[in-house]
Amino acid sequence: MTNANPFAQRSTLEYELPPFAQITEEHYLPAFYEGCAEQLAEVQAILDTPGAATFENTIVALEKSGQYLGRMLRVFYNKSSSDTNDALDAIDQEIAPKLAAHQDAIALNPVLFKRIKDLYDARESLGLNSEDAWLLERYYKDLIHKGAHLTESQ
Repeated sequence: MTNANPFAQRSTLEYELPPFAQITEEHYLPAFYEGCAEQLAEVQAILDTPGAATFENTIVALEKSGQYLGRMLRVFYNKSSSDTNDALDAIDQEIAPKLAAHQDAIALNPVLFKRIKDLYDARESLGLNSEDAWLLERYYKDLIHKGAHLTESQ
């Protein structure tokens, strides 16, 4: 993706508001695919981290992943829910199943689940503050609800 795409970098506007005047329908799909690829690479880097999982190298890293994709999705879903058209509807039809598959690829990754479960099981000894403890619990419970703990046959 080129730097001409407004999603290619964080906005410099106040509060990092998106540069709506620069965003056109042609920017969404390239940003979506690039954002998905970038987040999968970020998650893979978490999985490739040597040694035991820590709050920092797993939960914090996971929290920071997907910022590019998040920028695009926040703008896209705001625009498509408030001022849609046929082109935005077509983009939504294309990305909806791919976004679900992307999210499942992360949430149902057994290696990632093991890292988070190991942290969750050891949470009492990690010395986490209340916010960090809540975040760890939220990740663990979200993955359980998504079925990350189930076997392939289940």
